[in-house]
Amino acid sequence: MGRPLYVDLDATLIDSDVDELGNVTHIEARPGAAQFLQKLSKHGDLFLLTHAMEPHVKNAFRAIGKSSRLFTDVISREDMAPIIEMIDFIIQDERLTMDEKGMLYQEIEPLAPRGYVFDDQPVGSELYLYKTATVGARPNDWIQVRPFKRGRTGGQELERAYQEYLRRSG
Repeated sequence: MGRPLYVDLDATLIDSDVDELGNVTHIEARPGAAQFLQKLSKHGDLFLLTHAMEPHVKNAFRAIGKSSRLFTDVISREDMAPIIEMIDFIIQDERLTMDEKGMLYQEIEPLAPRGYVFDDQPVGSELYLYKTATVGARPNDWIQVRPFKRGRTGGQELERAYQEYLRRSG
């Protein structure tokens, strides 16, 4: 099989409602999420790569349904904690130049092998830094998916991301 395939959760595969206390009250799978995961699973091992905590992941998997079983493993915020801590330290150190910060990012040892990442976050965002360092991904490995918001975006964005993956992976 090909390289690992990392898929984000929130705003990529699901949309969530959150109450004023920060509790998730409703989770809805993105239209076309099951088909997207089925297609991707034919190209490599699927991993969920999310900044969400494990309890949210479990609830989201219930909303996604049977296709959530296609994931080989989950890399959650708890798993990324050491990477997040290192990156935050680098970002906050005002003595470092941007070049020095860039060199230090390159020194972070990934937790998982390099692969393609499907995520709603733009290249250069904080979550981009956390996730690419976690899996050793490079900018060309990052496939941005238009964020899913119920009633405003649908499954066609996942198909577009899949086609982009096919174009890049050759």
